[in-house]
Amino acid sequence: MVWEQRVRRIAWICFALMWVPLAFVVFAAVTETEEPPVPALVLLFSFCILFAILLFGSFVVGSREKERIKKTGIPAKATILSVSETGTRINDQPLVRIGLEVQPPYESRFTTTVEYVLSYAVLPQIRPGDKVPVYYIEGTTEVALADL
Repeated sequence: MVWEQRVRRIAWICFALMWVPLAFVVFAAVTETEEPPVPALVLLFSFCILFAILLFGSFVVGSREKERIKKTGIPAKATILSVSETGTRINDQPLVRIGLEVQPPYESRFTTTVEYVLSYAVLPQIRPGDKVPVYYIEGTTEVALADL
């Protein structure tokens, strides 16, 4: 989940930086300069494309990380502490943040959060207090739900 968050953070930084060349384009339009600001337009479109690629790519990176954890991780039980929507929708399904308290078989308990795209049919089954099977990477807080 670490790389998913990093890629998503870089995407949002590109989104924020996109406003700088947009301000130059708007300023050039308002002052009615003779030539369009081509470098600012190129930079604006580059940031837009990079933002879209990184944002959607973060979901691909996240799903691959979850599959890796499921393949190489150690099975454990976890208790759901919280369930909240992030405000993001993918194919009209919510991206949900789930807080977990994981009880590994031979280690001490730890808490972590995971994000999953869940259908509305599955969402009522994920309730705080429920126990769910998970996989985790030993020595880290990287967790993947076993059933999703």
